[in-house]
Amino acid sequence: MILRHLKKQITSRLPVFWTIHQKKPILALTAASLLLVAFIIFLVVSNFRSQMALREASLNRFRLYLEKRATSLGYFFSERKYDLKMLAHSREINNYFINRTLGMSVQYGLKVNLFMIKQLLEKTLAARNIQGTKIYSRFVLLDNAGNILVDTAGKLDRHFAVPRPVQGSPDFFLTIEDNQPQLLISTSCSYKGKTAGGLVVWLNDRALFSHFLTLNDNNTRSGAGVLDDKGNTLLPDSAAPQAIIQQVLHETLKKRNKPSVFYEQHPLGRGNQEMLMACLPIPNIGLQYLAWIPTDQITGGFTPMRLIIGMGALAIVVLVALGSILWFSAQNLILKTRFDEAAKQQTILFSKNQQLKAEIQKREQAECELVKQRTLRIRSDRLRSLGEMAAGIAHELNQPLVGVRGFAELMIYALDNEQDPSIDSIRDYAEKIVSQADRMVHIINHIRLFARDAGGVETSVVDLNQTADSALNLLRAQFKSHGLRLQQNFSAHPLWVKVNAFSVEEVILNLLSNARHAVEQRKAVEDKSYHPCVRVNTSAYCKNGSPAIAVLVIDDNGNGIDQDVADKIFDPFFTTKAPDKGTGLGLSICKSIVESFEGTIEYVCAADEWTRFEIRLPICAQEG
Repeated sequence: MILRHLKKQITSRLPVFWTIHQKKPILALTAASLLLVAFIIFLVVSNFRSQMALREASLNRFRLYLEKRATSLGYFFSERKYDLKMLAHSREINNYFINRTLGMSVQYGLKVNLFMIKQLLEKTLAARNIQGTKIYSRFVLLDNAGNILVDTAGKLDRHFAVPRPVQGSPDFFLTIEDNQPQLLISTSCSYKGKTAGGLVVWLNDRALFSHFLTLNDNNTRSGAGVLDDKGNTLLPDSAAPQAIIQQVLHETLKKRNKPSVFYEQHPLGRGNQEMLMACLPIPNIGLQYLAWIPTDQITGGFTPMRLIIGMGALAIVVLVALGSILWFSAQNLILKTRFDEAAKQQTILFSKNQQLKAEIQKREQAECELVKQRTLRIRSDRLRSLGEMAAGIAHELNQPLVGVRGFAELMIYALDNEQDPSIDSIRDYAEKIVSQADRMVHIINHIRLFARDAGGVETSVVDLNQTADSALNLLRAQFKSHGLRLQQNFSAHPLWVKVNAFSVEEVILNLLSNARHAVEQRKAVEDKSYHPCVRVNTSAYCKNGSPAIAVLVIDDNGNGIDQDVADKIFDPFFTTKAPDKGTGLGLSICKSIVESFEGTIEYVCAADEWTRFEIRLPICAQEG
C-alpha cells in the first residue's frame, strides 16, 4: 500500500521535474548572457574614463607645447626689440640728428651721415639670420614728419605709406602691403628727450614661419600664425583654408570683443573636419600666438563616443540574441503544450465533425426542400393570378365563340330552309369562323405561354406599350365586370426594352391585382360618390436630348398603404390580405424581376387616398 502511494506521487510529480530539467539550460544561458552584458558595461565605463583621461592629458601636452612655442617666440621678439633699440641709439643715427639740429646741410655733412646709417642698417640686415635665413627684410629711417630718410629697399618715394614712429619702446604691429600681411617693428629716435624720427624694420616671413610658427609635423591641415589686438592676422601659405580660419576667428573675436586665451573646436576645411584652435599671448609682446590642428591628431581617431556606440551595439546584439533564444524556447514550450492539448481534443473534434456533417446534410436537405416549396408557392401564386383572371379570359373567349356559333347557325338555317347559299357567302362565313377560331387559339396560347414562361431568363427586345396592352387585355373584362374603370395612356412612340415579355406581364398583372383589391376595399366602405379607377401610363424619360429610360406607371385611388407597413411591402411572404387571398410573394417577385432587367421599381402613397407604382427600364435599340 505504501509503495503504491509512493509510486503514484512520483508519477504525478514527474512532469514538474521534467519541466524544471528543461528550464535549467535556459536559466544558465540567461545568467551567462547577463554576466556578459555586465562585463561589457564595465569595459565601456572603464575604457571611457581611460579615453577621457588620455584625451585630457593630450590636450594638456598640446597646451604646454603651444605655451613653449609662444615663449620661444616671445624671446625671439624681445631680441628683435633689443636690436631695434640699439640701432635707434647708435652713434651714426645720433650724429645725423645732432648735425641736422645744428643746421648742417645735406651737401656738407648730412648726406655722409645718411650713407653711414644705410651701411649700418645693411650690415645689420645681413648679419641677423637664422641658419642662413635673414631675420629682417627691410629697414626704414624716418624723420619726425614721417618722411623717408633711409630705405634699405631703395624705395625713397616721399608718399610711400609707412607707420609713423611713436614715443617709447619698440612696438609690433601688422599691416597690409600689396595685399599681403607684414609684421613690422617700429621705435622712435630721440634727441635731447624729444622725438626726432623713427626706425621701422620688416621681419622676414620665411624665417618667422620656418623656425617659430610651425607645429613640427607634416600635416598640411595644421599651422600657426600671429594675431594682433585689432584682429589682423599673419598666416602661412599652407593648404589650410585661410578664409575659413579668418571667418571662425572673426566669429570668436566677435563673441570675446578682443583677443584672449581660448582653446576651441571648430569644423574647418574639406568634410568639416574637426579642428582645435588655440590663441594665447606672446610674453612681453602685444601679439597673440594663433595655432590650429586636427582634433584627432591630438585626441586620436577613436573617440570615447565611438567606443560607447560600439560596446552598446555589442550589448544590444547579445541581448537580442538572448531574447531570441528565450522567445524560441518559450514558443517551443507553448507549442508542445498546445500539441498535447490538440492530441487530447482530436478525438472529441472527430466526433463533433461527424455530428456537424450529419447536421450539414440535414440542413442541405431542408434548404432543397425550402427551394422546392418556394418554387411551388411562386407557381401557385402565378396560377392563383390566372384563376383571378378567369372571368376576363372567359369573356375574351366568349366573344369569338359567339361569332363562330352565329355564323354556323346562319349556314344551318340557310340549308334547313332549302335556301341555296352562294359559294361566296359560304366562303365568307367559313373565313369569319376561321378568323374567330384563330383569335381563340391566340388567346389560349398566350395564357399557356404566360403560365409557362413568366419568370424565365430568356430576354428579347419588345415594345413596352404592346407588353402592357397584352397584360391589360387579360384583365380588362374582369375590371369591367366588377364596375371598375381601367384607363390607359400609352406613349405615342414605341418604347423598346430588353426584357422577358411574360415576366413584365406578370409584374403588371400583380400590380393591377393589388390595385383592384385596394379600390374594391375602398368601394365597399364608401358611398356611391366614390368612383374606383386604375390608370396605366407609359412614357420616356429623356437624358441629353434622347430617350434613355422607359417609365411604366400604375396608380389607383384605393385605400393606399399604411405607414407602419410601407417599409415591408417588398419583403417575401409579407401580406395584409387574408391567408386565402394572397401568399405575400407578389411584390417581392415584382422587385426581383424588374431588378434582373437592370430596372427599378418605386412607390409613393397616401393612406386612404391613393397608391402609385413606377417602373423604370433602360431603353435599348430595336433589333433587326
